[in-house]
Amino acid sequence: MKKEISRKFCVAPMMGYTTPYARKLYRILSSNSFLFSEMIATKSLIHSKSRENIIDNDFNNPVALQVGGSVINELTKSSKIAIDYNYDEINLNVGCPSKAVQKGSFGACLMRDKILVRNCIEALQNDKIEATLKCRLGLGKELNYEFFEEFIDEISKTGIKFIYVHARNAILSGISPQGNRTIPPLNYDFVKKIKNKYPNITFILNGGIDNLDQAKSLLKEFDGVMLGRLIKNNPFVLKEVDKIIFKEKDKLIDETIINNYFEYIKPKLGFESMFRLLSPLLNIFFSVPHSKTYKSKINNYMKEQKINLIEDLLIKFVSEKNLS
Repeated sequence: MKKEISRKFCVAPMMGYTTPYARKLYRILSSNSFLFSEMIATKSLIHSKSRENIIDNDFNNPVALQVGGSVINELTKSSKIAIDYNYDEINLNVGCPSKAVQKGSFGACLMRDKILVRNCIEALQNDKIEATLKCRLGLGKELNYEFFEEFIDEISKTGIKFIYVHARNAILSGISPQGNRTIPPLNYDFVKKIKNKYPNITFILNGGIDNLDQAKSLLKEFDGVMLGRLIKNNPFVLKEVDKIIFKEKDKLIDETIINNYFEYIKPKLGFESMFRLLSPLLNIFFSVPHSKTYKSKINNYMKEQKINLIEDLLIKFVSEKNLS
């Protein structure tokens, strides 16, 4: 049976970042945020021998598994795998504009074929897991509300309940995936308009939200918000989410948080690279003044596989900085 879950605040799927290890850290920091895996191609999900390291959940719920694909039987198998790994949701990526993704016939390019996307969502659906969609407003440089509405109208025929909208177009050639996160103009009004037309669908807003005060303000008009880069650059901002968005008591950042995370990753040394295990924490150094010394020491400790010294150093760093 599907659970009733808040999607008021979601951490966006980010390739190379929202790994099982990052999600463990995010969950330690926030009890209420709705988490996403990085996008995983259905073929990798079904056939990869290292699948465990890619999609391990470890009770980080609520959490969604995001997949990229357009082959119906692969999507059906992927949905069953998501259930087996205790995910609450399986989400179809129809927003990624990268050339590699286009070559695989999934991501944003699927918005050209709304019938196919409807069929894909239907392939993911069953009574044990929520099947959802993440999309853009449209394709190309020119915004077109009619195109967006016709796309959502077709998808709505599946009975879908949750759609995440990156409120920009995707430009499929001429700019990079990074450029696609900033260059196409934002249009929140399209999302407001579609939300009013389809009140039975929960629309979660993604794109251009760069602080928690803005997120809180947008929740007055939207069903939920999704943030990515803010969390990637400083995951410790998540400790504020439960207080600001969910009205819970303030959560102190202390050595317990670091200890809990290292307790989780230490048994995985030898099975997984130290960099991949530590990368969610290393992002706390993003744009922090005078952090070069810490970075240099951690780099040396990583080469020497001195995990305990890295833990001590991170505890010292966290205690000296106000990370929020």
